[in-house]
Amino acid sequence: MLCCVALVSCNRNEGDDPDNPDNPTPAQTHVYVAGSTSSYYEGGPAVCWVDGVMQTLDPEAYDAARAVCVKGNDVYYGGCDANHHPVIWKNGTVQVLSTEVGCVTDITTANNKLYACGSADDKPVYWVDGQMVSLPVNPNHEWAQYEPHAIYISGSDIYVVGTFYHYLSEGDGACLWKNGVLQMLSDKAADARDICVIGGAVYVVGSEEFNNGYHKSVMWVNGVIQDVQVTTPTIFQSKAMAIVEKNGKPYVIAEGWVGDAWTGGYKGFEWQDGMANALAGCARPKGMFKHGNDIYIVGSDGQYTHTPVLLKNLTKVKLNTPSSEGTAFAVYVK
Repeated sequence: MLCCVALVSCNRNEGDDPDNPDNPTPAQTHVYVAGSTSSYYEGGPAVCWVDGVMQTLDPEAYDAARAVCVKGNDVYYGGCDANHHPVIWKNGTVQVLSTEVGCVTDITTANNKLYACGSADDKPVYWVDGQMVSLPVNPNHEWAQYEPHAIYISGSDIYVVGTFYHYLSEGDGACLWKNGVLQMLSDKAADARDICVIGGAVYVVGSEEFNNGYHKSVMWVNGVIQDVQVTTPTIFQSKAMAIVEKNGKPYVIAEGWVGDAWTGGYKGFEWQDGMANALAGCARPKGMFKHGNDIYIVGSDGQYTHTPVLLKNLTKVKLNTPSSEGTAFAVYVK
């Protein structure tokens, strides 16, 4: 079981058009979603939805489309192809970033450049306009498998967060790289999923082991850990998945397992100011994006089968799919 205020800068917070500052509020917005229609939770094919209409990026892709970003008039999706190579689809055309086994897990645009993060040969990397940059690993865990989950640009600073794995599916260590310098966020088994900067403070969300291998949702603020309180006696375990700024404060979504290990089930949550509320219609939230005053959440619903879900301000928006199965992993609005 898995279960940004003076300055706000976050790759999942978009109120203006960074590529057209003279037009801060476009007349029409479009919603781009990355995911899969596979019954296997994280498997391919790689698909996308544009304003709810599904398109197939690669029917043979090993993994789902994991990331999406719009730069100017170009739409980019990230994932891996049938050969397990990290790729970006630019306007539907595939670009192979490495011939090593890996995956693109997040994409953002800043400073008129396209940034992506992911893995190559089980090592953490990021790309700037297609040029790969290797990230350092913990020398005590040199042979671990690393998976960056999010990349975030604040001014000239490049942040990447992720997880290394040995055997535990929940993650064996939470990592933060700032300008290529590695910081381990926890001395316990932990997982770092997303990052945002609010008022100069760096917020990272994920999970940390708290009881015999079970994880609770946590948030690191400038490296200091805090609970994201969605774990109770009835919530078996939980994992914070994404963060954006809302009213100058961190707004977090998490997935949790409610009930006991045998008869319980997944449930999604929103969290802010120490209060957690259930997400109706999204049992397993995966990604989030803020556009103006609107917050978009994607994920899946259901316990044993998965239906892709898009929420706008907590209200479900239809995603047209040829079947009822699949998962949405990332959303971008412009």
